[in-house]
Amino acid sequence: MDSSPQYHAWVNPEKARYYQVHLDRDLFGDWTLRKVWGGIGSRRGRMHSTSVSSYADGIAQVRAISERRSRRGYLSIPAC
Repeated sequence: MDSSPQYHAWVNPEKARYYQVHLDRDLFGDWTLRKVWGGIGSRRGRMHSTSVSSYADGIAQVRAISERRSRRGYLSIPAC
C-alpha cells in the first residue's frame, strides 16, 4: 500500500463553501487527519486536527468524508 500524504478538496458552488482534508505525518511520525472548512471569499473558517491509528484508518476516514461531501452537494476539485 502506498502510504504517501493525501490531500482532497471539495467546493459547494451553491452555498459558496469549501472543505479540505490533509492526511500526513506529524513531527513524531504519527498519521494526522486535518480538516479545514469555511466560506469561499470569506476570512472565516475552521480547522480540526485528529490523530488516526494508521494510514489505512486515515484513508477510510477520507473516503467517508468524500461520500458525505458528495451527498451534501460538494464537488471534488483536483489537487493543486
